[in-house]
Amino acid sequence: MMKDHTIDARGLRCPQPLMLTKKALEGMAEGERLQVLIDNELSCENLMRFLKDHGTTPELSSTNGEHTITLTKAAVTTVLADAAAYCSPPSSAGGTVVVIHNQGMGSGSEELGKILLQACLNTLKDIAPPPAAILCYNAGVFAAAEGAPTVPALEELARQGVSLLICGTCVDYFDLKNKIAVGTISNMYDILQQLSSANRIITL
Repeated sequence: MMKDHTIDARGLRCPQPLMLTKKALEGMAEGERLQVLIDNELSCENLMRFLKDHGTTPELSSTNGEHTITLTKAAVTTVLADAAAYCSPPSSAGGTVVVIHNQGMGSGSEELGKILLQACLNTLKDIAPPPAAILCYNAGVFAAAEGAPTVPALEELARQGVSLLICGTCVDYFDLKNKIAVGTISNMYDILQQLSSANRIITL
């Protein structure tokens, strides 16, 4: 008789849910079912990508911010890769990282600062080569929020391949969880990875 397995990864952040899932899959027989409970959006996205890349067909259902991933283990045709790698953003090694940590650029007039930040991002999208990554933390997350005049420029930069990471803790603090219009809600580990591997850092 086939067993059903359940992993409760609620409250855990990447890579823990992926590591638990990988360990469970390695111990399961073909045809057995696995259910993963998870409440972190980014971890859920990474886990779904990990599972699809390793020969399974996961099904996702979500209710009130909690996600349930169910799957049946198929015959393994690929080696289960390092799960932690699915939590790492593209490396910015050798490139430029731009940091946005406020709603405006510079100090002095708040209104002028917002105008300067918008002008800077509008100019940045036309400069070659573009930065490898843009990091938004603290009040800088407002630059990626719905209705912000900086969103169109950030969307264009994202289309150019620029990695745009938004601090998840900051998003929660400012109650913007469902209002981020562009970028990937990330964590301090990924932000520090980008900063430590950057060739140069520009703080606006």
